[in-house]
Amino acid sequence: MKKVFLLMLFPFLMSFQCEDDFENAGFETSYKIQNNSNVDLFYIDESNQISQIAKQSSSIIGSTLNNETIAVMPTASLRFEAIKLYASENGDYVLRYQQTPVDDELWVLSEPLENVFEYTLIITDQLLD
Repeated sequence: MKKVFLLMLFPFLMSFQCEDDFENAGFETSYKIQNNSNVDLFYIDESNQISQIAKQSSSIIGSTLNNETIAVMPTASLRFEAIKLYASENGDYVLRYQQTPVDDELWVLSEPLENVFEYTLIITDQLLD
């Protein structure tokens, strides 16, 4: 009798578990800087956290979730108001690239996985000159 009762109660209990998962679910959009230059760059975010983006590499600088199956453009994400990239010269950080305000047209959108979006800002030596 107990087994029958537990079998009947199991779907009811599982429905509450799935509801919590649905609230935290979403379609992710990440924001990446791809450093195609020959200079190591540093990104300093709004909370003054420094992230190194080595030459010929990339780094994700933020992400956001959306409950719709569309990408969230960099300006709409509210993750950053500006992009400033620095180079280390003689122990000091020197501004080498600035995008203020953020310009969505300079970011490349891709979908590496289904319903997972990625905006990439590609930095070249020409942009740093």
